[in-house]
Amino acid sequence: LENGTVVLILEDHSAPVVSVQIWIKTGSIHEGELLGSGLSHAIEHMIFKGTEKRGVGQITREINDAGGDINAYTSFDRTVFHADLPSRHWRVGVDVLSDAVRNATFPEEEWVKEKEVILREIAMCNDDPGRLVDYLLWETAFTSHPYRFPIIGHREIFERLTRDDLSSFARRNYAPDNMIVAIVGDIDPAEVEAAVRESFKGFGRKARPAVVLPEEPRQIAPRIRRREGEFNICRIELAWHTIPLTHPDAPALDLLAAVVGEGRSSRLVRRIKEEKRLVHSINAWHYTPREPGLFGISMLLDPEQEDAALAAVEEEAASWTRARFSEAELQKARRMMLTSELADLQTMRGMAAMLAEGEFYAGDPMFSRSYLKKIESVTPADLRDVAKRYLTVENRTIAVVAPKRKLSPSGTGKDVKTAMRVERHVFPNGTPLVVREDHRLPFAYAVFALTGGVIYESEKNNGATKLLSELLLKGTKKRTRDEVAEQIESAGAHMAPFCGFNSFGIQLRCLSADLPRFLDLAVESLVQPALAPEEIEKEKDAQMAAIEAERERPMYLAQEQLRAALFAGHPYRFHPLGTPESLNRLDRDSLTDHLSRLVVAGNLAVAVFGDVSAESVKVEIGKLVERIPSGKRPHRLGREATPSLPARVERREPREQAVVLAGFPGVSLTDPRADALSLLHYALSGLSSDLADSVRERRGLAYYVGAYNQLGVDPGAFVFYAGTREDAVPEVLSLYEHEIERLARQGLRKEELERARNQIVADFEMQTQDNLGFALNCALDELYGLGYEHTLKTAERFTKLTAEDIRAAAQTILSTNRMAVSVVLPRGSAK
Repeated sequence: LENGTVVLILEDHSAPVVSVQIWIKTGSIHEGELLGSGLSHAIEHMIFKGTEKRGVGQITREINDAGGDINAYTSFDRTVFHADLPSRHWRVGVDVLSDAVRNATFPEEEWVKEKEVILREIAMCNDDPGRLVDYLLWETAFTSHPYRFPIIGHREIFERLTRDDLSSFARRNYAPDNMIVAIVGDIDPAEVEAAVRESFKGFGRKARPAVVLPEEPRQIAPRIRRREGEFNICRIELAWHTIPLTHPDAPALDLLAAVVGEGRSSRLVRRIKEEKRLVHSINAWHYTPREPGLFGISMLLDPEQEDAALAAVEEEAASWTRARFSEAELQKARRMMLTSELADLQTMRGMAAMLAEGEFYAGDPMFSRSYLKKIESVTPADLRDVAKRYLTVENRTIAVVAPKRKLSPSGTGKDVKTAMRVERHVFPNGTPLVVREDHRLPFAYAVFALTGGVIYESEKNNGATKLLSELLLKGTKKRTRDEVAEQIESAGAHMAPFCGFNSFGIQLRCLSADLPRFLDLAVESLVQPALAPEEIEKEKDAQMAAIEAERERPMYLAQEQLRAALFAGHPYRFHPLGTPESLNRLDRDSLTDHLSRLVVAGNLAVAVFGDVSAESVKVEIGKLVERIPSGKRPHRLGREATPSLPARVERREPREQAVVLAGFPGVSLTDPRADALSLLHYALSGLSSDLADSVRERRGLAYYVGAYNQLGVDPGAFVFYAGTREDAVPEVLSLYEHEIERLARQGLRKEELERARNQIVADFEMQTQDNLGFALNCALDELYGLGYEHTLKTAERFTKLTAEDIRAAAQTILSTNRMAVSVVLPRGSAK
């Protein structure tokens, strides 16, 4: 535009959706005399607090009322505001976002409140060991460049920020010639261009000083920083200074990261994780912004393996400067990078981000195309050369975040249970409560879980539970939607619904001092939701859009076909989102009936974890559950799946990939074979599995391949999956059958069993750090009749499983005579 704004418009009618994004070319490294304050991030928050035309909350409300969602993020070098909406409301997105970035008023009273919210966000970031090791790495690797400061800022600097600091910085930097507008979707480009011109009319260029960033001095000696605390797992990051995106070596370094550390067949994963078993996870990455970046390796491991893992990784990195890389390794990495790039383009948001990113970093919206061509020209010798040039000992920085003391060895489950201090109590109305005291941080977490989802739905009301769950926090009979949102956000809390095939409910996180009022709000939302007609229609529109978005994915369509074949006559054939037809039949009366059927005391389980007193929680929850209507878990019609097997279903879609699934009737959560099938799922998934080796690594037939085990209140399914090409479908199915025969006849080899067992136990140990996720698991275990100790005994359960247990489960479940095959093929491809 005449004022310097770059506008990127792409017409795409594949879905009735539009994404509107505004990129500001200013981030945390541009904060000048206020470096380290998190000023850019604070402005991101305050942009939504109103303009001269729109009051507090109206910006978000207008987007939500149009069936869309709006959000923003801040990076080192940019701040991005984005909204995704039904395409019929694209004008709302353009008008609201342009008004926000042009005319934010930064009300003083809102800044006072938002400052507290951000302080809590800083506290939460500081409680996240993954973020802590990241902060530690950057502040150690960089001594002069602003990369050394966290994007969110340091608390002591942030606290000194004033409303005037925000306003003057935004006036200076939120200028039209410092912006990129990207709009992609089901739109008319001419109409959109005219609307953008109108929205930016009268928005003139602004004088501002040139951006001059200090150059980081060359690192001349290795650096290491360590932080110990109340952590369960050790996290290590190694990094080397490299170059900016514009440097000719960038493609080779990106490809090196993919070859050595992306995917389970990469060198680091195969040698450090799989062969030496020194880490739980490991990957390599390369960050190349406009300024010189870093090449890094990230690890998650047990603390007693720290020295051995570091030595092994340093030895491995040194070998890259000498060893030859194969053309096969390069080709695999190129394919992974290509498919990753393409995957980002499945949505309007992804396409808009791709265009804006290309313009921002290279001045070319289609930069990704030319960059992928550069990747094709990289040779094995190039990889060795860049490794030799950049991955030197003196250029290396190591950051370690580790526990103060060694953990007790896992395996029996007893140490975990003792450490968790979990208690169970059942109230007179039958509602169970699970409590865990954890006083490390001043946070409380709660889950109210009820059975529901598709198991209580029919073809007529499919999607009702999902719709109902989204409406729970959209106002009650006592509070408006905005009042509910204000109560949650002003306290810096998180409160959200969840819904799946077997359950639904509300989960929350807040400061422990605020817990009583949020427990009250949760119960009020369950028992007395407003279910306002206008909110019902908005959520129905949003759910319709979600269905349309899902139906863009070949995997979703293949799973839809497979469910219909495996679960004929049973509700598991449905999806929690429902269908446009079933959603159109839902109204306030039907949702009220559905709510009254499900929200009863006998159908509820509660879990409260965190910085709480178990006795106080019992008293508090005891009072609240008295408000839950009495009643037993609602009766479900005894509908058993009646599939006609073996079966094969096939369809064509306007997509590029073929998806092939092979599914078998499975077991329920309470079936003795459930754990054996879960372990089998782990053994068959990932690039180190025999399945991946035969399908992907040796034959190159699939981009992704694996298996999953769908467990539920009723028997679920065990499914093999692969994303492939049409001519490879018969061979992929043949390899599935070969693997099925092997598992039923021989079972897993010892190393396969141990690897899968170690992964399950490690995943459980890592999950214990997340109180909200842990509370949800315990609540659902209670709800499903497994008992809260089911999760606590994960290590014990899976340690006891034998190879014969696995073989027997495979023999009873994985039979080609009971197999349903679902295939989605590209439309128009030759057979």
